[in-house]
Amino acid sequence: MLRRQYTVSVSAVAMLALALPQLAKAQEEMPPAIGDSDSASVAADGSGDIIVTATKRAESINSVGMSITAAGEDALAQAGVVDTGDLAKIVPGFNFTPSSYGVPVFTLRGIGFYDTSLAAPPAVSVYSDEAPLPYSILTTGASLDLERVEVLKGPQGTLYGQNSTGGAINYIAAKPEDVFGASSEISYGRFDALTLQGHVTGPLGEGVSARAAIRYTRGDDWQRSFTRRDGIGEKDLLVGRLLVDIEPADELRIRLNANGWRDRSDNQAYQFLRVLVNPAALPPELVNYPLAPDTNRAADWTPGFAYKRHNDYYQLSGRVEYTLGSNVDLVSITTWQELDRNGLVDADGTTLRANEYSTPGHLEIFSQELRLSGEAGRFFWLVGGNYQHEKIADSLAATFSNIGVPFDGVDTRNSTIVDTYAAFANLDYELDSGVTLHAGARYSDDRRRFEGCMYDNGSGQLAALLSAIATARNGRPITIPPGACASLDTNFLPDQFRDTLAEDNLSWRLGADYEVGAGKLVYVNVSRGYKSGAFPTSGATYGIQFRPATQESVLAFEAGFKLSLLDRQLQLNGAAFYYDYTDKQFRGKIIDPVLGALNALVNVPKSRVQGAELQIGWTPSDSFSLNLGGTYVGSRIKGSFQNFNAFGQPVDVGGEQFPLTPKWQLTGDAEYGTEIGSGLDAYVGGNFSYQSKQNSGLGALPDLDVDGYALFDARLGVRSHGRGWHAALFVRNLTDKNYVTFVSSASPTLLAQLRGQPRTFGVTIGFDY
Repeated sequence: MLRRQYTVSVSAVAMLALALPQLAKAQEEMPPAIGDSDSASVAADGSGDIIVTATKRAESINSVGMSITAAGEDALAQAGVVDTGDLAKIVPGFNFTPSSYGVPVFTLRGIGFYDTSLAAPPAVSVYSDEAPLPYSILTTGASLDLERVEVLKGPQGTLYGQNSTGGAINYIAAKPEDVFGASSEISYGRFDALTLQGHVTGPLGEGVSARAAIRYTRGDDWQRSFTRRDGIGEKDLLVGRLLVDIEPADELRIRLNANGWRDRSDNQAYQFLRVLVNPAALPPELVNYPLAPDTNRAADWTPGFAYKRHNDYYQLSGRVEYTLGSNVDLVSITTWQELDRNGLVDADGTTLRANEYSTPGHLEIFSQELRLSGEAGRFFWLVGGNYQHEKIADSLAATFSNIGVPFDGVDTRNSTIVDTYAAFANLDYELDSGVTLHAGARYSDDRRRFEGCMYDNGSGQLAALLSAIATARNGRPITIPPGACASLDTNFLPDQFRDTLAEDNLSWRLGADYEVGAGKLVYVNVSRGYKSGAFPTSGATYGIQFRPATQESVLAFEAGFKLSLLDRQLQLNGAAFYYDYTDKQFRGKIIDPVLGALNALVNVPKSRVQGAELQIGWTPSDSFSLNLGGTYVGSRIKGSFQNFNAFGQPVDVGGEQFPLTPKWQLTGDAEYGTEIGSGLDAYVGGNFSYQSKQNSGLGALPDLDVDGYALFDARLGVRSHGRGWHAALFVRNLTDKNYVTFVSSASPTLLAQLRGQPRTFGVTIGFDY
């Protein structure tokens, strides 16, 4: 059945690619395609007259008084950005961490939220054409067929539908055109990695146009077992989108969006590091398990199991824009999305079933935003509100039959229902002196209803153990049946843990910017942002271990500049920032009396982040471009805070750097091109990214250190002028850097780590029609 799905997916893309030349021939008498009025060629450094919609209206990026990195379709393709995590290649201060169970974690300027739960609200919010993708796992297919991506740094609670303390990422899809256009592209590389993608666009009738895009990626195993002849790491991802634009009248515009993806890729295997507890309590085969060779590809996992993802996502959204009168617009954005997730993860890096997880889950989200905006003289104003309803079912079925505990696994299940109401307003006022003042506020009311329990996995072993504890505590026989809810309440009786987290907040932003000359802007901002509280998905012999982390807040100060110099050949963007945190959410530890040190959510009362960033874009000629960026982030937990490290030892984490927060991050990209014939250009280029040392958990244990590393990519290609064809050779991780991306302490018994991919290379050929 799986092989049949491969065949259908490849055939669908191949037929599209083969059909496009015939469609193009039929349209050869038509004029060149014209994009939307808001389309623009966007460079990664944000130089030139780039039009962005970060403030919910079209503006030159050099006129927006906040730190933004924008990148267009060409810049994303050249840098090899195919998913949200790849933005670390071009966005200074952005960091991506793979979590233990496959949920990605995004961080901006040191602000992120590491949690593996399906319902963990992120600190960096993501949108697709302003429609929210409230949880990081939903972003898998967001990079398909883009016009550009905009990354906003700092709290973004006043204009966007989700409160966030770290920032916001908005993907802007390439829009339907009112004349025919199409493209197709094929890439093939190491590990038999194959990517087929393409789009077709054009008119469907009077006032109606559409755009369909598809991308299919597959690849063979890239990891190898070092104890037997076996491999893991297959890719199998299909992404599609259909956009339909309808303009029944000059004052009315309707955009319908249907998109989704299907992921059947393997979960990455770990490398075993060492055990954390007394070796005498563990099986000798675990204590004496051999360490993996020091290479990117070496790993291990239990044979005979399919450690794959089985994820399906669908989204429908509708955007209606109606012009009510002179300079007044009404916008409605309605979104429904659904995710079915299942997968099996071997997180111990051995052939033993020492730390294995099944992660079934289901998510449904409905959201509605309605806003009015307009201009009145020197005022630009915006008011609106939104409502969001979420239903999340999350499970974590753990198997650990080789770690010395008196049962072989648990099955944690919970459900969360979230209702969020918000109202927001924003006002910009331009003074005669070239100064523009900004003020915005957003009131949010968030209610999370949670129900969860750790169940016996059917063997009866956990049920028998907790029945004995409940019987001893109550002085009467308590029997928990096999497969039943086993978490004990405050009366030491088995019961579901139920709780409601009701929170509200008022986020705001005040700012001023001054245009000191054409293409030259200085600005200052102060803002208050919030991130919602969250309940964990974790093993819990006692229901109180499901207690939530409450909402966090940050008071952010930022001053920056944007300078276009040397007749717009040189672009300098810089900013300094200071974030003062209250109740920052972290992934800490709690001591389970049966299972030992388990992951838990904690609030640290006081912490801060301070830093600076600089971006340089230099284009001295049409032949050469250079983009450089760097960010320094100094994070610190203030005062004293007691928690437990990965070993279950009590520690004071006061004064520590935030986990998963490198102090230094650098990015760079250079390209040189020259004309080699009539209508043809050749180019050579490359990019690099660097991040300094970081640690994977509270307690600053050396065992959880992730060393700093630099990655280099290279490209060499030929492209025709305008619409035509292009071909390129590419290399990712040119130096074959052997690097660690994450050290996991999810297990109370052992440590394991993930490594980045080795050098890959390939060729890309594409056609525009």
